[in-house]
Amino acid sequence: MSEHNFLQKSNLDRDVIFQLSTDIENFHKIMPKYFKSLKVISDLSDEKIVLESIEFLGRRLEIKTKHVIIRPNIHKVFILTGPVKGTSFFETYNSNSSGTDISILVNLKLNGFLKFIPFLKILLLKRMNFVMSEFIICAESYSKLS
Repeated sequence: MSEHNFLQKSNLDRDVIFQLSTDIENFHKIMPKYFKSLKVISDLSDEKIVLESIEFLGRRLEIKTKHVIIRPNIHKVFILTGPVKGTSFFETYNSNSSGTDISILVNLKLNGFLKFIPFLKILLLKRMNFVMSEFIICAESYSKLS
């Protein structure tokens, strides 16, 4: 497993961007380019199991994820199936004077033959950081529509 931390800033209030990030049922509306559909199959208060149809690096993937929401500012995502099964994302949202600091700790795990492609881990991490930046732009735009 490989651990990496991504840091971003948003001009949105912590509670607003945290709500957008954890609104699993509507997340595909914020980032339709990547999230094609999300279906919650288990909803136990602040823990959800979700079937996700995503597009990443030009490939359509069907994965199962577990989302743990610890209010007011922690969102944990665990990938339960697929080529990066065992990968986790720990998101922390902290208020600052101009909005919110967002930290995502990614524990990336590649499975099967993916482990043997040397540049793949670097490519995936760069793309994840790019998608995180896109999420902030999309969330800030989406919040203006709400």
